[in-house]
Amino acid sequence: MENNFTVKPVTLDHTIKNIVDAIDKGYELQQLETETADAEQRLDYSDCLIMKPDYQREYRSTNEDESSLIESVLVGIPIPPVFLCSSRYKGVQVLNVVDGQHRLYAFYRFRKGLFPLSELPLLGEYSGKYFGELPIEQQEILISHKLPAYVFRNFPGKNFELEVFNRYNKGTKALTQQEIRNAVYASPHNEYISAFVEKMYKSTNGVLKAAYNVTKDRFLKKKVHEGIFSILYVLEYGINVDFKDSTTYANEYMRIKSELVNNKTEDEAKKDLDETILRFAEFNAWLEKCTEFTPYPLSKELYGISSKSYKFQTSMALIIPALYRKIYLQKQVCVKSFEDGVNMMKNALSNSFIEDPNYTASSTNSKEIIKLVEKFGTNEGA
Repeated sequence: MENNFTVKPVTLDHTIKNIVDAIDKGYELQQLETETADAEQRLDYSDCLIMKPDYQREYRSTNEDESSLIESVLVGIPIPPVFLCSSRYKGVQVLNVVDGQHRLYAFYRFRKGLFPLSELPLLGEYSGKYFGELPIEQQEILISHKLPAYVFRNFPGKNFELEVFNRYNKGTKALTQQEIRNAVYASPHNEYISAFVEKMYKSTNGVLKAAYNVTKDRFLKKKVHEGIFSILYVLEYGINVDFKDSTTYANEYMRIKSELVNNKTEDEAKKDLDETILRFAEFNAWLEKCTEFTPYPLSKELYGISSKSYKFQTSMALIIPALYRKIYLQKQVCVKSFEDGVNMMKNALSNSFIEDPNYTASSTNSKEIIKLVEKFGTNEGA
C-alpha cells in the first residue's frame, strides 16, 4: 500500500538577522488588506515566518527566560533547533512555527530593543543592557548566529501539520531542575542517594518510603532526591541564612560535594562519603523510630497537625533535621531519652512561627528557622 504520510524535513540554518527580517515580513503579510497577494508580493514575502499559527500556545516566556537564551548565544551554548512547516497564507508560501516560537520571539524582541537583559549568571556585566547598548562585537555575534531549523514542506494537509505539532510536544519533556543538577554536579554522593531512593521506590512497603513520600511521580521527577539532598545539607552544615528555599539547599549540597570530589584525593573523597552515609543512616534510624507517632514524621503530623495533602513537607525537611542536628550531632541540647527529644521538638514546633496565625511569609524562611533553632533547648524555646 502506498504511504502518503512520509515527510522529509530539510535543514535550514538562518542567522538571527535573517530570522528577524523573516518575522517582520510575516507581520507585514498578515497586515495586508488584500485577500490574496499579487505576484510581486508573493515573491517578496516568500518563506516569511508566521509566528503564531492558530494551534500555537500563548507566549509565556519571562524576561529571565529570554535573557538566558541571549546569553547562551553570546557564550556559545548550542540552541535546540526549531521546527517550521511550509504553508500558504494569502497565496504566499510561508513558514509556520511548529516548535520554537518562544526562542524565535526572544531573539526578535531583543534585537528590536523591546527588553533589557536580566539575571545573567555568566555575563552579569551585560545585565540591564538593551541590544543597542552591548559592545558592537557582541551585537555582531548575536545577529550572525545561525539557528538550526527543520523545515517540513509538502505536508499532506493541515491535520498532518497539527499531528506533528502535538506529537513533538508530547514526546519531549523538559528536564527538571533536579535532573539538571544530577548531570552537572556528578559525585559518588549523588550515586549513593540515587541508589538509596531507587531501593525505597522498588520496595513494596517500608516506613522510610512513606516518610519520604516516595510516590511514582515524585520519584520520576526526582523530588525525593531533592528533598534528601536538602536534608543532608542541614545535617552537615546547618541552616544557612542566605538560602531562600529548600531547592537552594539541595543545589548547594550537590555543588559542594562535586567540587570536593574534583579537588580532593580519592581517599579524602571516600572518607567524606563514608561520613555522609553514616550520618544519614543514623538520622534515618531516628526517623524510623518517629514513625511510632506518625507514618509521616517529616510533616506537621509529627506534632499532631493532620494533613492529607502533604506527607512530606519541605519546611519540616529543613526544620526537623536542624533540631535533630542540635541535639544529636552538635550535642547542644541534653535529652533524657528518645521520647524526651521528640516531645521537645513537638513543643517547639507547636509554638513556632509556622503555627503563628499572623505569620504570612514562607515556611522555608531560613531566617525564621534559625531563630527557632537558636531558641530550641533554652527555657524560652524548650
